[in-house]
This record gives sequence, structure tokens and C-alpha cells, in this order.
Amino acid sequence: MIKSNTTWVFIFQFLKILNGLIPVLLIPLYLSHEDQGLWFLMLSFGSIVLLFSAAQNGIVLIFGAHEFKNLLIEKLTIIGHIKDKNSLLAFTRYSKKFFIIFLTCLSLAVFLFFSFYIQHNTPLLIHTDLIMIFGMYLLGIFLFTLNFSFLSYLESFNQVLFAYQAKSFLMFVVICLTCLLLYFNYGLYALSYSIFISMLIAFCILCIKFRTIIVGSFKTKAIFNKHKQKIFVNYFQKNTFSMVSGFLLFQVYTPIVYYFKGSVIAGKVGLSIAILSALFAVSIAPLNAKMASIIRMIAAKKYQESYILYFKVSQLALIIFLFLGSLGAFLLFKIDIFYIYKERVVDFFSFMLLWLAWLFQVIVYIFVTYIRCFKRELFIIPTVISAFYILITTIITLHYDLVDYIFVGFLSSYVFGLPWIYVIYRKFLASKGALK
Repeated sequence: MIKSNTTWVFIFQFLKILNGLIPVLLIPLYLSHEDQGLWFLMLSFGSIVLLFSAAQNGIVLIFGAHEFKNLLIEKLTIIGHIKDKNSLLAFTRYSKKFFIIFLTCLSLAVFLFFSFYIQHNTPLLIHTDLIMIFGMYLLGIFLFTLNFSFLSYLESFNQVLFAYQAKSFLMFVVICLTCLLLYFNYGLYALSYSIFISMLIAFCILCIKFRTIIVGSFKTKAIFNKHKQKIFVNYFQKNTFSMVSGFLLFQVYTPIVYYFKGSVIAGKVGLSIAILSALFAVSIAPLNAKMASIIRMIAAKKYQESYILYFKVSQLALIIFLFLGSLGAFLLFKIDIFYIYKERVVDFFSFMLLWLAWLFQVIVYIFVTYIRCFKRELFIIPTVISAFYILITTIITLHYDLVDYIFVGFLSSYVFGLPWIYVIYRKFLASKGALK
């Protein structure tokens, strides 16, 4: 079972890479330089909702694994004590209502902000079409958040195999639709149609398949413990604020560059970040594969065992990132057959700055994620300071037309932040006795 879980997690991460890399291969063939910039501009705005969704799914996985470790789901049936079952259904109802309201408000805010941004930074002839395309794309993302959130609930009950099989299938459908729509010259509409159609169908299938559990969560009269509600909301605020502020800067780059330098340069920056984001996703696949097991060890207070396992998979994550990053940079900049793609990304110097920064980001992610498994969030201050520092240095760099050094602020932020984060990480491990 463990091998099957790991295999499907890697399949999902591989498909996520393809979902990021296939547009890299097809965009130079089917989109102009300007449309490439608009493609990644919409991705950047949509990623605001996706980041909050990812934070939400992480909270569901961690909180669910801690609170309902005595429950399992087998053949679509919840197995466990009736009191635990009622608590589960109450938690599901409360958390889903909380997240749906939050993500609905967030999606509307993002749509309005995008409409305002496009109106003031894009020619009148195309901004109306872009608003329509982005609106459908955002609806697809909203359905995506609902689908993947529900699968995270299942994963928290150690249903890793089913969850990642379903996630892999959904990602495969998105990839196929994107390829077909680009091939048949749907242009930017390929971005919105692919995710909206696939996620709408998946939402209907999941609702039918798990209708008993879903209906049960609405019918139950059990109320989620008030004290735990406060813990849940507090953890959501801290975890989300830290995670989103840490990753949002990668997506803010494209709108900022679009504002200062236009669509062509923004497209190069967006495509470069997309490549490194895909590499990051596959490198942390070992962590995702073992996350449910690690959280359950922590819930059982087996701190040393959990840390040993986490340390091993963290090493594997770094090795994967180093190997694939080096290989990818060599192929992209040194092999002539990739020239058509080379001209669509930033130059070699800027790309290597970005690669080094992402390498440090992997290390930070390793530190932060383990502590989050304890339902603790200790990195809000360094994360927020780093986010403001990167934002300010990037704006200054573009203002003075130093485009080649656009990622210097991102990289240099780790000179100050990484030692601080490491000290917090080591102190926390010592307090839990994980280092003995």
C-alpha cells in the first residue's frame, strides 16, 4: 500500500509538471509573445485563489489527521466510534462552510481587481475578451478548490491512494483539454475552457459518488466543538497568512513586470517561474507521499520516528531538485534544438539567479512544513518581512531598468531570512525531543 501511495503521488506530481511544461512547449508554437504574457498574467491572478486553496487543503490534511486519527473510510463507509463519526461530520460541515464563504469572497475580489487592472493597462479592443476569459478561468479554479478540498478530507483519513488517483485523473484531463484547445487555435480560451470543463465534470462525479457522506455532513445535528473552532480559525489565519505571503511573490512578478515592461517581458518572466515551479512540485513529491504518515506519527507523539522519516524524504527532495534543475538548465541554454524556447524565457544569468532562489525555497519549505505538521505556525514574521523586501527590491530594479537583476531581491532575501528560520526550526525540534 505504501508503495502504491508513493507511486500515485509521483504520478500526480509528474502530471503537474506536464501541466506546467506542456504550455511551455506549445505556447511558442500557438501563441504570440504578447499572448504569452497575457496567459501568464491570468495565471498569476488566478494563483491567488489557488494559493489560498492549497493552504486550505494543507490545513484540512493536518487538522483532520490529528483530530480524527481513529476513523477510516473503506468502501465509501466511515468506520469508527459513533461519537467520532459525528465529530467528523460536524467538522466537515463547519470547515466546508467556512472555506466556501471565504473562497467565494476572495474569488470575487480577485475578479474585480483583475478587471480594474486590465482596464488601465491593456488596449480597449482586447480587455473585454480578457475579462470574459478570466471570469471562466476563475470559475474553473473555484470548482478546482472544491474538488481538491474534498479529496484532502479523504487523504486525512489515510486514503492517500484514492485521493491521488483522483487528482492524477483530473490533472490528466486538464492537460489533454489544454493541448487540444491550443492545437485547434483557441488561443487564450484554452486556459479557461480546459479547467472549467474538467472541474465541472469532476465536481458532479464526486458529488454523486460520495453523496452519502456529503448529505450526512449536512444532516448531522452534531456541532463542532467551540474550542476547536477557535483553534481551527486561528490556525487557518496563521498558516494561510504565512504560506500565501511566502509563495504569492512568485506570482506577483508577472503583473509587476507587465506594468513596467509590457507583455513580452512579463511572458518571459512568467514562463521562467512556471518552469521552476514545476521543478519544485516534483522535488517535494516524496514529502507529499509521506505527509499523512508523518502527521499520524506526530499525532501519536512519535516525534523521533517522524523526524527520521521526514529527514530522509527531505534529503531526497533536495537531490531531485539539484539534479533536475541542473539538467534542465543545461538542455535549455546549451542545446541548440531548444532555441525556440530559450528565447521565450529570461536570459541565462537571470534564470540561474531564479534557480538558486528556488533551491533555497525548497530548504525553507522543508523547515516550515515539518513544524506545520504539529499545527504550529512560527514563521509569520520572517515570511512577511521577506515578502515586503522582495516586493520593494523588485519594483526598484524595474524602475531603474535593471531587468537582468530582477531576481536579485528574491535571492538575497534568503541571506537574511534562512538563518533566522533555521534557528527557529532547530529550537522547535529540541523542544519536542525530536533530535535525541
